[in-house]
Amino acid sequence: MKKIISSIVIFLVVLLTGVAISKSDSIKYNNTMNRLGMSEEAVVLHTKSKKNLVTAVQDLHARKKVSSYQLIFFEKSNSDIGYIYSHGKINKLPITSGRYFSLDDFTSQIPFAIQGKTSDIEAYKPQSQAYIKVDNRYISVIGNVGFDGADILNSQTLVSLSPNQPKSKYHLNQVTTVLDGHAVSNKESLSKIKKVLHATSMHKYVPQTDDFNDVEATNNGELYLVGIVLLFFLIVAVDFYILVPLKFDLSRSNLTGDLKNNYRNGLMIRYLIYTLLPFAVGFAAVNWKIAIISHGTFNLFLIVSMVITVAIGLSQIFFTKRSE
Repeated sequence: MKKIISSIVIFLVVLLTGVAISKSDSIKYNNTMNRLGMSEEAVVLHTKSKKNLVTAVQDLHARKKVSSYQLIFFEKSNSDIGYIYSHGKINKLPITSGRYFSLDDFTSQIPFAIQGKTSDIEAYKPQSQAYIKVDNRYISVIGNVGFDGADILNSQTLVSLSPNQPKSKYHLNQVTTVLDGHAVSNKESLSKIKKVLHATSMHKYVPQTDDFNDVEATNNGELYLVGIVLLFFLIVAVDFYILVPLKFDLSRSNLTGDLKNNYRNGLMIRYLIYTLLPFAVGFAAVNWKIAIISHGTFNLFLIVSMVITVAIGLSQIFFTKRSE
């Protein structure tokens, strides 16, 4: 009965681990959506330049051998409106209708817009195509984005920039410039971009205030990761719990020679069945019912747990053999 209970505990631990990883993934994905798909390496570039946004994009476009990047210029008076330009990089966001920007949109002569589902900018839809009025001109809304719980994303409006567009209403000193992509980690590319934008300094992008200067600690699912570690130690404890009666059976047996070796092998097989079978069933149940993004983390947890489980069984049973 104890062995069956232990097997059930291992199965439940595997399920709980899947739930914990799923919850952690959900928090991380929600935070990423509130970062508008930008990585944790994204930076805010400080500049007092009066260069027009389109002129800046033209100068950037003329630069050769620059790593892929994305720039969003947020209005300082309202960070829910941003002007986006991408070079070889697209941070796709969850679309509820229409489509997201393509690289062709960043070379187009006309701007396009993406709108969050709770955006304050009212869309005008005379027929099938929706428009929003930005900078005293009507811009086609090619798609709507949204994700439950991601309030910053849901309220956002993004307008595409291109080197082939007419001059913008805004200049660099009137917006907050956020850079993301491979160029952030490439010193040469970052230097070229900073030079074009006349950036004097930079800091990490944290989307919590209009100027993105309010750096606060955010919950990125670390609590669930602590729970996963505790679940791992619980599995180790259960492994030893299963071994106690098996070792007792072995120590009180009066068998010798090949009979004892065969009996010992039988105990090892029983131990592996009661421990490894719940892992397999739990793995199947998690992949069937629980949505996980970090499959690598879950698989690593299972592999390490199973290796430790086998190692504990072998060491304990062979230790019993040596002590006798």
